[in-house]
Amino acid sequence: MKESINFAWPVTSTNREDYEAFCEWLDRKKEIVEKKQIAIWGAGIRGTEFSLFFRKRNYHDIIFVDNNEQKWGGVIDEFPIISPEELYQKMMKEKAKILISAEASTDIEKQLQEKGYIKDKDFFTIKSCLYEKYVNEFEREYKGEILIMGDCEFSKISMKDIDLTNLGEMIKAKCGEDRTKVLAMHGMGLRAHYNVLNAQISNGMKPKVLLVMVNLDTLTGKHHLLPRSQHVELLRMVYNKTENRDEEFEEYMRVVEERSKNIQVEFFTHKFQTEGEKAKEIKAKNYFRINYMYNLNVETEGLVYLRKIFEKAREENIDVIPFVPPVNYTVGTKLLGEKFEVKYKQNLEKIRQIVEENKKELLDLSYCLGVDMFAEPETPDETANEVGRRRMTELLYEAIRKLV
Repeated sequence: MKESINFAWPVTSTNREDYEAFCEWLDRKKEIVEKKQIAIWGAGIRGTEFSLFFRKRNYHDIIFVDNNEQKWGGVIDEFPIISPEELYQKMMKEKAKILISAEASTDIEKQLQEKGYIKDKDFFTIKSCLYEKYVNEFEREYKGEILIMGDCEFSKISMKDIDLTNLGEMIKAKCGEDRTKVLAMHGMGLRAHYNVLNAQISNGMKPKVLLVMVNLDTLTGKHHLLPRSQHVELLRMVYNKTENRDEEFEEYMRVVEERSKNIQVEFFTHKFQTEGEKAKEIKAKNYFRINYMYNLNVETEGLVYLRKIFEKAREENIDVIPFVPPVNYTVGTKLLGEKFEVKYKQNLEKIRQIVEENKKELLDLSYCLGVDMFAEPETPDETANEVGRRRMTELLYEAIRKLV
């Protein structure tokens, strides 16, 4: 019998806001949900995360639905993935409830409504306050000393943490919240940061120091094209809060809206995957190969906009600290040998050269965390646990302190 492909992502960390929003939704809908099967629409990262949340709450009657036909017949761990048509047939016989896991849920909602399903009765979405918190932080008045920009490294926590304070909160506490602003969002690349930086300056909140994350996994050839990296709704909210909107931001809004419509196959859809421990190892190797062992193109969108960030900073007399976040090099080397470190350092050197060409120094935190400081030591997840986050806070604070 042919084994099913497991498309589950190795989720070991989450945004606290996402988990809190899920628990609040489940508590409100408990009477409706507990007697029904749950069909999670979206067999990707967030869908995997939702299934883990359900299991933490001792709920296991779950199936997955996805528009990507390459995933049909596969599983997310023990939960099967079916096609939309299979779901529609199932809904005619038994009343399952649909939970949309995709952040950009509008098209899926429309798809379901065209089939006669009713929102908040037959299907549901869970909205965390991540976007609202980002916009509130964007608008928050502060002393304009330190602006920090990056991705989920600043907002995520380990699922095993007791202290749920994220890195962004730790840095604001260390530097002073009245002096520091953190604008971070998962998957957000340097082009987005560039436009948000311009918007901050336009709104009269120019920082003295900009700490900006240069993350290798956001510099791959296709990362900036993935729908999950676009954050159309968030950027539109920021755009609408910008006092003097420029043509570059307007053009970027058109770009992300178009990109969000694209269908990109994630790397876990490869057909050579197998079940069990071998599958986990293959996924882990793929993770490191795709995110770190590619040939970095110095003209990729992210690095083009890193140069534009440096240019803007010169114009506005802003000190810039570009930094590379920690990598779980112990696991990378264990899985791929010295080839991992060689390729990683080659790509890192390309970034360093661009930084030095712009008369700046790269803050390299690649190797600052031991394996026990990550969310899960043996899993390819670069999120730091509580101990790791405190270590990063000290190193970032030391770099900032030299400039302010």
